Amino acid sequence: MLLLIVYVLYAPVKIPRDYRIPLLLALFFSSVGDDLLLFSSLFLPGLGSFLLAHVMYIIFFLKIRYNNPPVPYCKYPLIFLHAAIIIFFILYLAPHLGNLAVPVIIYALTISVMVQSVLHAFHFRRQPAAWYCLIGALLFMLSDSLIAVSRFAHPLWGGDILIMLTYGIAQWGLVNGSTAYFAGKNRPLQVSPEGLIAP
Repeated sequence: MLLLIVYVLYAPVKIPRDYRIPLLLALFFSSVGDDLLLFSSLFLPGLGSFLLAHVMYIIFFLKIRYNNPPVPYCKYPLIFLHAAIIIFFILYLAPHLGNLAVPVIIYALTISVMVQSVLHAFHFRRQPAAWYCLIGALLFMLSDSLIAVSRFAHPLWGGDILIMLTYGIAQWGLVNGSTAYFAGKNRPLQVSPEGLIAP
């Protein structure tokens, strides 16, 4: 996370300050969450730190959505499919959560909103950097799902490796896609001899 923070700070890409701050805060709270989750007794504070990270990502991608004209249309079939998956997963975990049921459900809903904010921030056909962000968001959700299953339901064979692998790629995808989006947005337009504007 610290390397990604340094990358965002010093990448040769112009990211406006009001975008850069929530992105850096998302990485900062993720780094704090990483440290807290090293200790099983600090699971709830770690969960809270990652919840704040997802809130920062939501703010970041909503800012992109509403400053990416025309505003990307809502993908209702994917919204309903994603909602069904989240509901099924919560119902699966609920009997195992005990006193942590409320915070875990709130966290699951928050990361669901984060994925939806990425899904609706871009025009995927003409902004290929969006795919990095979407894959990163989905892998983030998968990593957190693996943590939840391993902690509350049953241990997973090779779970720690899968969790860290999906988590690392997820964060890299979110940051790489975001910087690539702004790199493309800031690229000067060129006019062809026929008068057509080309990237």
